[in-house]
Amino acid sequence: MASVEEHYENLLARRYSWMHGDYDAKVRESLTLFEQIGLSPRRGGRALDLGCGSGFQSMALAQLGFVVLGVDTSGVLLEELRDRAGEREIQGVLGDIRDPAVYAAEGPFEVAVCMGDTLTHLETKDEVRTLAGDVRGAMEEGGTLLFEFRDYTTELEGTDRAIPVRMDDERIMVTFLEYEAEHINVHDMVFEKGTDGWQVEKSAYRKLRLGMEEVVGFLERVGFHIVSRGEGGGFVRIVALAR
Repeated sequence: MASVEEHYENLLARRYSWMHGDYDAKVRESLTLFEQIGLSPRRGGRALDLGCGSGFQSMALAQLGFVVLGVDTSGVLLEELRDRAGEREIQGVLGDIRDPAVYAAEGPFEVAVCMGDTLTHLETKDEVRTLAGDVRGAMEEGGTLLFEFRDYTTELEGTDRAIPVRMDDERIMVTFLEYEAEHINVHDMVFEKGTDGWQVEKSAYRKLRLGMEEVVGFLERVGFHIVSRGEGGGFVRIVALAR
């Protein structure tokens, strides 16, 4: 079983944006969400994107006028973000979001987001709780936090555990899921068409199974006020204010 960093380095990072479809459409999707929440620079104007990847959320935050710090463990994805960002006020930092020294000195932040599957990449629920406290310590009073993560609490059965991610004429990606009590083993397979026909690359790693209410509890205990919570499209989304 690979670590998260190994899995991305060896399989996912160079295919990450392709997996999600049209890049600009994903940025627009994030921009629409942030506008619905009412995000706009009002105080310090700094935003923190934890697990920024290739920058769907960082680009949207920059379009809203924030000065963005994006943190990720993948140098490949950060390089893509820098290429796409151009002159936008986005700084990508290579580091582990579990280490507040990576980002705290650049705060305080008016907005912090941690979206996609980033939270489920942490190893334990205690690490999620600690992250919540570290982020609260780096935020402005009254700042907005957005946590989004994939809901793995409902266990799929049988062939439903095999999930097509994306496919086109040159590449097919499929994921297979194995469930444990607090984790899920994710087996990613990528089939690519080359000069010698179809080739396959495979890798597996673990994700954390998180419930919405337990994450809400973590946030409330470290000083956040929950503004909204909900589920949809396989994701949990929690919006909170730093008290």
